[in-house]
Amino acid sequence: MVECALAGAASFAPDCSMELHEDADGRAVIVRHPDGGFRRFQLGVPGRGLITADGMEQAEVIPEDGVVEVQVGADRYRLPTAP
Repeated sequence: MVECALAGAASFAPDCSMELHEDADGRAVIVRHPDGGFRRFQLGVPGRGLITADGMEQAEVIPEDGVVEVQVGADRYRLPTAP
């Protein structure tokens, strides 16, 4: 589980899950919301690190200690960084 603050929520809660995927197109992470919604992100993008894989809204990434805070629209996530 990862912490998320969805739809503009003020505080984070461990309500979202995260899946890592790797294929010929590279590495991706899918963050699933408790209501069935999800966000896909591409990992390891040169010069950017993490970007939104779907949709028009771009991810804003803020590095923190041991995690990155990712915001897309009104949704925010705290994702673990690679060791």
